Amino acid sequence: MSLLGSSAFGRSSAQTDATGAAAAARTAQTDTRALEARLDRALLACEAMWMLLRKKLELTDEELADQITELDLSDGVLDGKVRKTAVTCSKCKRKVAPRFDKCMYCQTPTPLNPFA
Repeated sequence: MSLLGSSAFGRSSAQTDATGAAAAARTAQTDTRALEARLDRALLACEAMWMLLRKKLELTDEELADQITELDLSDGVLDGKVRKTAVTCSKCKRKVAPRFDKCMYCQTPTPLNPFA
């Protein structure tokens, strides 16, 4: 009889796990759709800004592509990403990780990076 009890318990536990996994999958899908929508809006805004800059400042698509490449290479790797590097504290001269807004040693604020 204990075998039946453990078998039933095992099924119940597996069903609970499956239900939890299905809920997690639905949440991940919802989050993914929300991120895709935000990315679409950001890309639209970037394209609109580029169109304005190109028109007002008479810039070329080639100049934009060159600037993108230069920015991409600023971290030493042409990989489509910009890795933020540590900054040097202006007061104590120690390195501060880019995720911090002030020096962890002397509490001096780090320069604001609007793209961090």
